[in-house]
Amino acid sequence: MEDIRVLVVDESPGLTQGLLLALPRRGPITVLGPVLDAPEAIDVLNQSLADLVIVDVDRQDGRGLEVLSAIRDSSTRRVLASTESDNCEVAAEALAAGACGVLPSERTASALIDAFKRVMAGELVLPAAGLPVLLDKILDAQAEPSPYTGALSSLTGRENEILRLLAEGVSTTGIADELSISPMTVQSHVKNILSKLGVHSKVDAVRLAWRHGLAPTTRTA
Repeated sequence: MEDIRVLVVDESPGLTQGLLLALPRRGPITVLGPVLDAPEAIDVLNQSLADLVIVDVDRQDGRGLEVLSAIRDSSTRRVLASTESDNCEVAAEALAAGACGVLPSERTASALIDAFKRVMAGELVLPAAGLPVLLDKILDAQAEPSPYTGALSSLTGRENEILRLLAEGVSTTGIADELSISPMTVQSHVKNILSKLGVHSKVDAVRLAWRHGLAPTTRTA
């Protein structure tokens, strides 16, 4: 995708202005908004005017996660959370509300463009340094008997390896490099993983992996 249209949902223009300043004026990202709340965002999405949404969850009215959840419930578009907090609990709550990750704290053009492209590829975008703590938060909040144990056990060794790398936030290209296989082969394995787990996206597969014991290992940043 040459042009990714990013809609910002925020009470103030600060996040939008920050993205506009960081990103090149002529590039692969078009920033739209901000719009104030979920109904306005859903209207834009229903008109197919945006490809993904960023929701500022640090709203002064305390409704950031509610807004994010409402957008996810009404649209198939992917949603990123934006927060100034380094508290992993905020990221865990955003994921539980339906976010596919958190906007990078490093707001350089290259970091932002990479994050948006990964989101559009169906990948989870999270800070590698906070993954272990974040994982603990998610597991504590969602501890329950697993109906997916059989499905997870049906994965081959290679599929488990790839799912674990996805859970660590590694991109498709990164997985291909690490396993010395082609990106097309990675995509083929991912397709099989989604089919076996009965889910529709890599983000859903990673959530299942986290909930049911396939925890990411600790990586250096």
